[in-house]
Amino acid sequence: MRYRVETISALIAATLLAQPAISPAAKLYRWMDENGRVYYSDVVPPAHIRNARTRMSERGIELEKIDAAKTREQMEREEELKRLRTEQQRLIDEQHAKDRVLLRTFRSTDDILLTRDGKLAYIDTSIQIIRGNIRRLKMKLADLQKSAANLERQGQKISKNFLTEIENTRQQLKDSYADIIHKEQSKEQIRKKFAADMARFRSLKNLNPQPEVVVEETHRRSLLETVVICASTPDCDAAWEKAEVYVRAHATTRLQMLAESIIMTAAPGQSNDISITVSRITERGETGAKLFMDLQCKESPRGREFCETEQVDEIRSGFRTFLGYTEEISEEREPAPEAPTVTPTGPEEKS
Repeated sequence: MRYRVETISALIAATLLAQPAISPAAKLYRWMDENGRVYYSDVVPPAHIRNARTRMSERGIELEKIDAAKTREQMEREEELKRLRTEQQRLIDEQHAKDRVLLRTFRSTDDILLTRDGKLAYIDTSIQIIRGNIRRLKMKLADLQKSAANLERQGQKISKNFLTEIENTRQQLKDSYADIIHKEQSKEQIRKKFAADMARFRSLKNLNPQPEVVVEETHRRSLLETVVICASTPDCDAAWEKAEVYVRAHATTRLQMLAESIIMTAAPGQSNDISITVSRITERGETGAKLFMDLQCKESPRGREFCETEQVDEIRSGFRTFLGYTEEISEEREPAPEAPTVTPTGPEEKS
């Protein structure tokens, strides 16, 4: 095939030299079809218009390379990848904003503890008020039931309003107990959130300022193979723990952000550095989430070359297997991700 191509090129060159010079406006294209046949012409026929081709000068010098037209599947892949990275960047920006609020709100770990204890004390006071209401409701219900029993012993009919009041008092008692349960659950949530705030605060205080990492576009069609779809919150939590282990094992740059929705290492500094970001993306109307791993190398010729090596490909392809997900990911477009609901923890909102 190489001999044939070189022969054809020589013939074309000889023909060009033998003929009058082609005007500057004339065009000559060279392309290859699916069967490896090489063509030269000033007009690309419709049947080959989607093939990659090279525009040449009148002396046979390559002037421009025109890539093959993208297929529908390729365009859908790129659109999905763009959507995932946009959502990932939103989560990163959101986490940076929360970190700024955290550092502006608290000057020390003692401030965090004082704020937490104040919120817990406020809820405890509310619970005590509810318990006082419960005691009164119990006494009221006992009196109502005693009066109803006396009426029955006397052979008198208990009115409908009286029975309704008894039932309403019982319902108020049930609601009060449920309220206590909810407030106790709120206390546990506050403890967990402030524990996360404390860990994040200490981490931020020990880190040197770093430039924000911008997720840059790449053209690897295999990137969607690093998406894991977990169906439920427990499944997602288990997968998220494994994702952190995977990032720590394979990234060569230091861990820069570890939050509930983002695991991110620092930007690559050397040509053989590997920076990994994993984002937990929730979809509208779904109970589960998408875990998306994005691997980045240094934006340089050597860095891009390193990113194409078998070593890096194995890291990409091994992510889903390590998390325990081996089924292929559907490329069908899904609804746009909904911003996660954030519950405030006083002056700071923890992701």
